[in-house]
Amino acid sequence: MRALGGGIAGGLLAGAAVGTAEALGGWLHAHGIGELPALAWAMVAYGAVGGALGLGAGLAAALVGGEGFPVAFAGVGTALGLAFARFRIVRDVFLERLPQGPGPLLVQAGAAVIAVGLAVVVWRALGGAETRGRVFTRPGRTGVGVLLLAVVWGGASRLVPVAQYPPPPARPAAPAGAPNVVLIVVDTLRADHLSCYGYTGIRTPHIDRLAGDGLRYANTFSQASWTRPSIATILSGLYPSSHGAIHKADILPDRVDTLAENLQRFGYRTVGFADNANISQAFNFQQGFDEYRYLAPTFFFLANEPAAQLALYSGLRLIRERFLSHRVDVHHYYQPAEVVTAEVTAWLAHGAERQPFFLFIHYMDAHDPYMVHPFNGEGYARVANPNPPPAVAERYRQLYDGGIAYLDEHVGALFDTLRARNLYDRSLVALTADHGEEFQEHGGWWHGTTLYDEQIHVPLLVKPPGNSVAGRVIEELATSLDIAPTIVAAAGAPVPGTFQGHVLPLDDGRPPARQSVFSEEDFEGNVLQAVRTKEWKLITANSDNPRGLPPEALFDVVTDPRESSNVRAAQPAAAEILRAELGRSAIEARAHGGASEQGGSDAATQERLRALGYVN
Repeated sequence: MRALGGGIAGGLLAGAAVGTAEALGGWLHAHGIGELPALAWAMVAYGAVGGALGLGAGLAAALVGGEGFPVAFAGVGTALGLAFARFRIVRDVFLERLPQGPGPLLVQAGAAVIAVGLAVVVWRALGGAETRGRVFTRPGRTGVGVLLLAVVWGGASRLVPVAQYPPPPARPAAPAGAPNVVLIVVDTLRADHLSCYGYTGIRTPHIDRLAGDGLRYANTFSQASWTRPSIATILSGLYPSSHGAIHKADILPDRVDTLAENLQRFGYRTVGFADNANISQAFNFQQGFDEYRYLAPTFFFLANEPAAQLALYSGLRLIRERFLSHRVDVHHYYQPAEVVTAEVTAWLAHGAERQPFFLFIHYMDAHDPYMVHPFNGEGYARVANPNPPPAVAERYRQLYDGGIAYLDEHVGALFDTLRARNLYDRSLVALTADHGEEFQEHGGWWHGTTLYDEQIHVPLLVKPPGNSVAGRVIEELATSLDIAPTIVAAAGAPVPGTFQGHVLPLDDGRPPARQSVFSEEDFEGNVLQAVRTKEWKLITANSDNPRGLPPEALFDVVTDPRESSNVRAAQPAAAEILRAELGRSAIEARAHGGASEQGGSDAATQERLRALGYVN
């Protein structure tokens, strides 16, 4: 019995120590201002898991007549520590692309050997602790001690005032007549699933009305197919290679002069509502906003924001969602459109008194989990089933459409509020998306792993103040890069020379001629580039990409808009022209680049990303 008790105590202490180390490490590495580290949750949760593992170690020790405490403390601590360290190194150092060959395996094997060696040293140093009756070898007293430390930390942390961001800088008053700006970005919204773009599967009357009141750009393409780099492009007017927010650990660097910062300097009040952790303060997307609210989801297991990013929380949640519960609550992933619109409406009730304002609104309802509407608990999430069978594609697509229809209803409610407050006609209102979504069109799911049109063809609707160009359709190529310079110009502010997009005319003028659009990606081991004209599209991929894409693919998008037939071999001249254009575009994309900055997101942020399928 002594060995069993010692094993529980040793595992409990080791788990609490590893949890404390992870919580502190993540907090110290995090960018920006957030809550204090989740030491209380980490000590209790990791301690409980460690204690359970320690019971097994104690049982093994008892069977061979050994001591449970040193075996459990050394063994559990080593196992948990190695698992956490490997996860962070693969994600943050190698960006989820371990080098090929025996080298990485040898490094991992060497690290494991060193860790086992240290565990043996610790085991020997603790030998005899049980027979000497050390207090920390008794599970009851050890458990009480860990709980006491957790309670003390939890109480003390409540006494510490929450850090605040510095107040916005002083600015001149904006010129009289400067329009309000409302920029709506819908996560994961394909252009070809809106009825104003010709889709017949559902109707989106409120978004269609916005298109009818302004301009609809028929051929707009995002510069990346996952959220962080794409919205960073929308808010900066820079290619991903220039703004640097490309990989999972990257932040939006302070050196980037954002759309919000430009409008703020020009006298605008700037307010943002973000609904995805990828664009939260953890990744520095609050730059230039007087107010920036991240509408966080709720958490399981009594966790708070910092606790929700710990590796153990992620593992427990994964077990719960894949094996224990099939009921999906949207609030555990993001806040639905009804909540987002209510938050914005509440702000408009008092904030709209100070004009002009720039209002950035982000919705998530086209993103997985694909939910039944009205919400009844049925939903399908990437985190629960990363690779569903192709047979469910049509069902998923129908639920995706249901999310868009639900979104349209609440975007319509927002437009009604703007009209009721006499703001709609006097404002520039734009709606776009960061990327699209795949439903087996090219043998895959979700987004972020290809640059086919279903993932990068996005809507762009722009209603100028006064609705002077109602219902105009623009067929010329446009990009997410163009949004920031177009808004700055419409506000009457000087357009920075660093912006890499074009100013789109908001009258009857012809848009600037653009021969091609360029997109790029470095996500989950897929390093991709694409250049697209109105006739051709060339996509390149790294040879070892996990998605299994060909190194080079050429498509005739006039006769093959679904990009189903690679004609690179049959059209060598076109391939050569596009290859040269891609090379020029890649150089241009890096023109304003600097080193990427990794901020190390906090515990809560990592868990939110994991819930949405961005972190494994």
